[in-house]
Amino acid sequence: MPSKNEHLSPRSLTDSLISTEAGQSSTVKWQKLALLALGAGLGVTETGEADAQDAGAANDAASVSLPAVKVHGQTDTAAPEQTNTNNTTLDIGRMPDTVRETPQIISVVPKALIEQQRLFTLDQALANVPGITMSTGEGNGGLNGDQFRIRGQQARGDIYEDGLRDFGTYVRDTFNTESVEVVKGPSGEYFGAGNVGGVINQTLKKAHLGNHYALDQSIGSGMQYRGSADVNYQLGKHTALRVNGMYNKQDVTDRNNVRSDRYGVAADLGFGLGTKTTYHLNYQWLGSRGTPDYGVPMIQIGNTYTPITEHGLNRNTTYTRSFDRDNSNIHMVTSKFATEIAKWLTLSNDTRFSHYHRDYAATNPSACSGTCASSFLAGGNPSLAYGAGGGAAYQQDGWGIQNVMMTRSKFDTWFLKHDLRAGVDINYTKDDRIMGTYVNRTNNQTIRNPYYSSPGTYITWPSSGHRTADFRDLGLFLADKIHLTKKLSIFGTFRWDSYKSTYWSAAAASSGTQAQSSNKFSPSASIMYDITKDATVYFTFARSYKPVGTDVSSQITNQASVGDVAVNGRDLKPQRSDLFEVGSKLDFFNKRLGVTGALFQINQNNSYTYDDDGSIITGFQDAGTGRRIRGVELSATGKITQAWDIYATYAYMGGKVTNSATMYGNQAPQLPHNTFSVWSTYNLSHMVLRAGQGTLKAGGGAQYSSGYWANEANTARMPYNFSLNGIVSYDYGRYHVQFNANNLTNHLNYGSAFSSSRAVPMSGRTFMGSFGLNF
Repeated sequence: MPSKNEHLSPRSLTDSLISTEAGQSSTVKWQKLALLALGAGLGVTETGEADAQDAGAANDAASVSLPAVKVHGQTDTAAPEQTNTNNTTLDIGRMPDTVRETPQIISVVPKALIEQQRLFTLDQALANVPGITMSTGEGNGGLNGDQFRIRGQQARGDIYEDGLRDFGTYVRDTFNTESVEVVKGPSGEYFGAGNVGGVINQTLKKAHLGNHYALDQSIGSGMQYRGSADVNYQLGKHTALRVNGMYNKQDVTDRNNVRSDRYGVAADLGFGLGTKTTYHLNYQWLGSRGTPDYGVPMIQIGNTYTPITEHGLNRNTTYTRSFDRDNSNIHMVTSKFATEIAKWLTLSNDTRFSHYHRDYAATNPSACSGTCASSFLAGGNPSLAYGAGGGAAYQQDGWGIQNVMMTRSKFDTWFLKHDLRAGVDINYTKDDRIMGTYVNRTNNQTIRNPYYSSPGTYITWPSSGHRTADFRDLGLFLADKIHLTKKLSIFGTFRWDSYKSTYWSAAAASSGTQAQSSNKFSPSASIMYDITKDATVYFTFARSYKPVGTDVSSQITNQASVGDVAVNGRDLKPQRSDLFEVGSKLDFFNKRLGVTGALFQINQNNSYTYDDDGSIITGFQDAGTGRRIRGVELSATGKITQAWDIYATYAYMGGKVTNSATMYGNQAPQLPHNTFSVWSTYNLSHMVLRAGQGTLKAGGGAQYSSGYWANEANTARMPYNFSLNGIVSYDYGRYHVQFNANNLTNHLNYGSAFSSSRAVPMSGRTFMGSFGLNF
């Protein structure tokens, strides 16, 4: 018999089988040969067979024990890759099982797209998702990292991994990510306080049965050097360990003195794999050493501000200085347990502990207007003052813990079929921060040739700069999907959150600890009708609340009086967001191609807060107003033919400002009207290669988002973004070679904007070559 991990050809297996079974009847021989052929065709493995036979089949006197069969290039449990994102399994117990079953638009960036486009950070992955914009520097201009808006709504604290909060503000790497899912629209019924625009979830890589080893090295423009390793090793019949590692050293292309170096390690230990009781223990560390890029000034021409790089400033120009830094260490431990108590009852418990440290200093350019604008447009090199006091510096330490315990039961009452989920969600986050004071810093530069070196500048950390904030949230949730008939079902969710946040600042110590509390219900209701087994239509209503203080890790900045913080003696009512959505999810070509479409409206009010008299309290960026967002989203993902893959998404959104005496009726900010992303690859092997010579693929795509207003006053305008990208890849046996070209037209795109102050240019034309090894 071959060893467990020995690769055998069908010929050698057949010879072995015939020789070892020579003494048996020809009928038995042919039965075993047929089973062997079927197993080889399906990529059956020894471990997979053993799992399938656990329930008594192994004791059957007529059962057949076959030797291990491995298909070259597959892991022991490898399944055909699902490119139809409707098939995506949501590893979030309190949500429906798949995207197809969820009565709400969910955009998925699948594993194949992450690998083909070389998407190394979360913001790169989300460039494929329509309706998402970045807002660098939210919160008094003192922050950077991943800060997103979904359909124009803030999503600072709404980033999750495996359905649990990903605490902290930092640049997230995808080295330990299988896929990215974006739940569009209010999602408080699933995730609790906050989540008024939606949720961004990363599915973590997990241990699986079978052995698999992958190494990858990429070299790109900049220069950029990146290496990664992914090793999965089966320790026992139902136990495996998976370890991932990554390093990324990078000078950001077309941005002077901007670096993004990251290092990471992750390990997942899985028990009970392939059984009714599973447990995963996951540890992830991500370290980064980079330079925050706050972009270039907006320049005022007439009554409108636009990026100054649209008017002749070199796109390489940055205003970073030698003391700027963004150094972080993020540690995350995740525990996921699930067991099937009975055929109708399961229990799960998910827990996460995170600790994050950040050492941060940034330089913020301010807008160029008046004399500055006149001088620049005339070819001059005027002085540019820095905004936000020149830039923030702080040292941040925080931690968070979350536990979600849930039961799921399936049962019948009379003619009704129920799928009931109920549980408790508890999470707590604390953030400690010391704001730095600059010594010997000059708060201005010349626009065209700013200096970088600042040898005489340093930062002190006075006790008066200390501030701390925390929040705790206790959530009770209940969700039931009731099948009224085989085709018609209703889905209702009901969540109650008891929430409290506190804030203390040494600069306002006489005020003591400020506190705020809120107790709210977040309901949703849906009706779904299965027209056929491949076509579903639905209507959904959902409501979410966002109390004060949910973004403690990304909002407490360099002024005690500004930001989303608790204030004693004031009824700071939570922001509320209501979703109305009607849509359909369709599958074609035996579920190889998935199509979705939806019309939606989001009504948001109380964007920051009102005082006791009902007057709006002006916030920093969102100015205490409301929004009404209407739009349509369409997508098509999967295989058009066996050789042709497609990933296409489109969204149209229109919005206006509400609840404002001065800006009512203005267009909602940070909301491009039209966004689309198209990516397509074609397998050329049958056209240019002979059998056995490997797999050759070519493809490409485009990303576009129209211009938008960067502020509520509609005085700051961002131009459209467009990127044309291409790929060629070749696989031969264990080897993988790939070449990517991005932004082929060298269009000047922008990653984010902050009101009428600044915008961050992105890289122009870039290239990347990659080499991988899988075995």
